Amino acid sequence: MIDQDLVAYLVTLATGAGSRVYLGNAPQNVTYPCVVVRRTGGSQPRSIGGTPLFERSEFVMDALAANYDDAYSVANTIRDALKGYRATIGETVIHVSKCTLFPTDQSEIDGDKVTRRIALAFSFMHA
Repeated sequence: MIDQDLVAYLVTLATGAGSRVYLGNAPQNVTYPCVVVRRTGGSQPRSIGGTPLFERSEFVMDALAANYDDAYSVANTIRDALKGYRATIGETVIHVSKCTLFPTDQSEIDGDKVTRRIALAFSFMHA
């Protein structure tokens, strides 16, 4: 499934987050930087005469860090690796990848705790 394949692929990138790539939510008290991947939309798999067609999936990837330099470094590495990507990730064949939201600052301040969150969004056509 593309969700797990995408997470596994992001772990292999030299983002600075290392293996701290999570599907859905990051654990409480996570070490920064890290990446959170969330599916935000897509389509049901379809076929014509039993032949599978492309499926569309949309994801938001948040680079979380304690400072802007680290957050943007992680986000830009992900953007550069996935923008226009056409190849296989795990078991998923990516036919086209489009960055629909370039790194966007959505930082959060909660008392003394500051989390720099840089969001990216991608749309994938895959099989």
